[in-house]
Amino acid sequence: MATCSLRSWRIQGKGSGVNHGVGLTCAIGLALSLLSFGGAEAAYRDDLCHQATPETFVLSGPIDAAMTACVESRFAPTTTELILTSRGGSADQAMRIAEGFEGRRLTMTVKEECNSSCANYFLPLAGRLIVEPGAVIVIHGGIDPSLISRQLVPDGGMAAAGVDLQPIAERQRAFVARNGINPGWLMYREANSLSVQRLDGELANADARTKAWLVEETMAKSCLPNTVVEYRTDRRGEWLSESRRRALRRQNIARSNTVVCN
Repeated sequence: MATCSLRSWRIQGKGSGVNHGVGLTCAIGLALSLLSFGGAEAAYRDDLCHQATPETFVLSGPIDAAMTACVESRFAPTTTELILTSRGGSADQAMRIAEGFEGRRLTMTVKEECNSSCANYFLPLAGRLIVEPGAVIVIHGGIDPSLISRQLVPDGGMAAAGVDLQPIAERQRAFVARNGINPGWLMYREANSLSVQRLDGELANADARTKAWLVEETMAKSCLPNTVVEYRTDRRGEWLSESRRRALRRQNIARSNTVVCN
């Protein structure tokens, strides 16, 4: 399993100015970890995915080889809607799954959470994105040249021994280009750089302990311009309760606030 640790980052905007951010760490052992690389191919489990109706397919749980096998076995061509609940997992396996969604313009509904690799690679392919009341989308970046260059530093601790991120980065580069994904959605940085490209704005509730970002509606709409985005509210008119927001802050997750893709 990989771990990334970014002591600082900057949001690189369109102009010459740079909006400085706070320290961002994505601890590798976290459930949110983007870089969870699985071992040998595993047989799929019934709890990972199922075809609820001819039109509705449900994905739930960690993104790994088992989920990939489940989707490849069970995903019906009649599917028009995905129901998603996942904390993320392997970037490579997420892209393998997502390649089967390309061009389908599926409605994707986040029931509880769609974090890390789930958010990075599934949601940009949606024709319509529905975020249910109380559900969250949390991101902390993809496989970029900055991460790879840091892995080469002996004390960086960026990945498990023997993991080669370069082929995964190449796959991500092709995936992004093929699907017209804004690099800001993946918090893309060049090698040996901490400047996040194609983003403007300021986070809220961010400090040196911040590990990830809660994607609010403004950011989702700007970074996913080809997707109809709908954040639903409960009977009190709330998408996310104040108690849930406090819980996220305790987990060192900042709000995207005014951050937008450019």
